[in-house]
Amino acid sequence: MRTVRIPLGERSYDILIGFDCLGDLGAAMRERGVARDNVALITSPRIGGLYYEAAAAGLRAAGFGHVDRWDLPDGEENKNLENFARAVRWLARFAPDPSIRPVVVALGGGVVGDLGGFAAACFRRGVPYVQAPTTLLAAVDSSVGGKTAVNLPEGKNLVGAFYQPGLVYMDLATLATLDPRQVRSGTAEVIKYGAVDVDLFEFLEANVEALVALDREALMRVVPTCVELKADVVRRDERDEAHVRVCLNFGHTLGHAMEKAAAGRLTHGEAVAVGMVAAADISVRCGLCDAEVTRRLRAVLQSAGLPVRVEGLELEQVLRLMQHDKKFVTGKNRFVLLEGIGRWTEREGVPEDIIRDAALAVLD
Repeated sequence: MRTVRIPLGERSYDILIGFDCLGDLGAAMRERGVARDNVALITSPRIGGLYYEAAAAGLRAAGFGHVDRWDLPDGEENKNLENFARAVRWLARFAPDPSIRPVVVALGGGVVGDLGGFAAACFRRGVPYVQAPTTLLAAVDSSVGGKTAVNLPEGKNLVGAFYQPGLVYMDLATLATLDPRQVRSGTAEVIKYGAVDVDLFEFLEANVEALVALDREALMRVVPTCVELKADVVRRDERDEAHVRVCLNFGHTLGHAMEKAAAGRLTHGEAVAVGMVAAADISVRCGLCDAEVTRRLRAVLQSAGLPVRVEGLELEQVLRLMQHDKKFVTGKNRFVLLEGIGRWTEREGVPEDIIRDAALAVLD
């Protein structure tokens, strides 16, 4: 297995990346001291049906005596306060004795990881947890870095905490059971990393179709690279205070707004794909880079089968929803923009007419 270390002092942890290794999760937890007798596994009905028994058998074989499961319904709309309350109440029933401090294992995609991590952060003021991502998007992005959260009707991820896991454990063989649309959605986050890392972007220009096909060599080139890039960003800016971690939000400002306006018609990755095209267009309109950057970005996205435009959204609604973006400060917009492939900058107070024109260009 490949190992990537997140160096955060006493909060440091390993990310393990391999294939056909889910049964060894318990042994890996033991080796790294993430070991309590009780393992509370939060998953989803689909992922739990596919992988819970293998994970639970490995945990029991490693000496974890009490293993049980709680299912979060599938879908971003279920990452909410109501299901968060259900999760922590289940934890209270799972470990009713205050002397029992369970380990939470979040086995699933980004929705499970975000809510499961937040439940671990809050239950008894914090219990250890492990991220075990089963989607490409979660593997390269949401499982790494300690951001946990749930959504409100007013916006995504507005209630949450920075809470680092004790281990991130990736069995990339689990990606084989993903719907192809979800694979493409995760690929959008990979391309986001490529936009701020030229070597990765050039690899994707030649190999993105192999990645979408879940070629093992492509996955083992891409996933550790993305994780290493994020590890370096998290090391330098764990809590989004040094304006470094913001680079991971390229394409997300308008992307999040379009995702919410689409009300379930777009996956997160599809919305981010269109948002990246808009952000690249804003970069060109601001004179930061030339149109060749946008052309190359669009070409990679289209080769991955991702949208570069979206139909049926109202411009005014998208712009209104964008105002709730958590990156905005004192009422001013803030965008991650490109000075070229692999070179990013943060820009505050982008003129409204430029934002409007770029958004309109990607809305059919």
